[in-house]
Amino acid sequence: MSAHKESILYKTLICLNKIQSSRMLITFVAFLLAMDWGLCEKVSPKPGLKLFREDYKSVEETCLAVGFVRNNCRNETHKVAFDVRLKNHKRNLATKAKVIFETVDLNEGLGYDASSGVFTAPSGGLYVFDWTVMAWQKQFARTSLVVNDQEKSWNFCFGSSTDLWLPCSKMTIVRLKQGDKAWIGVNAAQAHMHEKHTSFSGYKL
Repeated sequence: MSAHKESILYKTLICLNKIQSSRMLITFVAFLLAMDWGLCEKVSPKPGLKLFREDYKSVEETCLAVGFVRNNCRNETHKVAFDVRLKNHKRNLATKAKVIFETVDLNEGLGYDASSGVFTAPSGGLYVFDWTVMAWQKQFARTSLVVNDQEKSWNFCFGSSTDLWLPCSKMTIVRLKQGDKAWIGVNAAQAHMHEKHTSFSGYKL
């Protein structure tokens, strides 16, 4: 083989070697890029709204299960509240008598019974009760919040003259267990109440 042919063959081999090295380099770079893209895709995918909602729902259900989130904050059916008032004047109610508020303006949770005047706690917890009594002119109206036959809070009202219609209000907070019963009762003497301004309300915190 002549020196000229050997020179051509040598240059050809060098060129082929460079091409092969370039292909290997390109293949290696492509491999690294593929790994990088794959890792990024696994670590930080772009979340859609559906995925976000599913993740949030899972977290919320877990919190509910372990007691970190109050269930009644999410579900309106767990609300407990009532607001009731007298339908007619009440005269000469005896001691220990229940004050029955016949007109029901609100009864979320269905805890109040208008036929008996008794509120039954649908679930345990802290409850706020408020009642207002308007005493008849020159008459007394001594009432109390009664829970399971035990007086918990008291309200004294006295219309001291024929020109005075006196409304008296009281608010209290009590802890009830499910099934506990609460009502407004007369705690002394006889009670005389004006219907329009005598009411009873409560709600669970």
